[in-house]
Amino acid sequence: MGSRSQMVWLVCVVMLLSLVCCKPDVGVSPLQSPPQPVSVSEPTSASSNQPAPGTAIVMGILKVEHTDQPMAGAELYLALHIGVDEDTPMYSLEPDSAPHAAVEDNGRFVFKDVPPGRYAIVVWNPFNSFLALDPKTGLELVIDVRPDQVYDVGTLFEPHP
Repeated sequence: MGSRSQMVWLVCVVMLLSLVCCKPDVGVSPLQSPPQPVSVSEPTSASSNQPAPGTAIVMGILKVEHTDQPMAGAELYLALHIGVDEDTPMYSLEPDSAPHAAVEDNGRFVFKDVPPGRYAIVVWNPFNSFLALDPKTGLELVIDVRPDQVYDVGTLFEPHP
């Protein structure tokens, strides 16, 4: 075979291997909302965990993955889903108006008075912002916020301090 036909053959093999080895898992959508709402009528640790009427609360703990230490001082935002359907991962983040939370010294964060909508948690850094990951799936954590609910996303572990 000539050099050109060997190259075409090699490209075909690489493409075939990438299709076979990298087949997406159609059973898992990166936009599923694993956190389940907790009814606000259930007891919470403090009365401040009651959302304003028509809004919700999103809370959790943020830690650095490789040290298991709280990511104290990190700024978090909720980016609003603007995709045409649930499986379109497009988000809008307006820092001046988006729900905002600061991570406390113990790693806890609370977004208060969150309007209903579909959101992703953004760990904000002017140089390297990223979406928080669901510890169960390793995919972006997406929350379908409904009014008058409290969402506890649990402990999130992020690789970046």
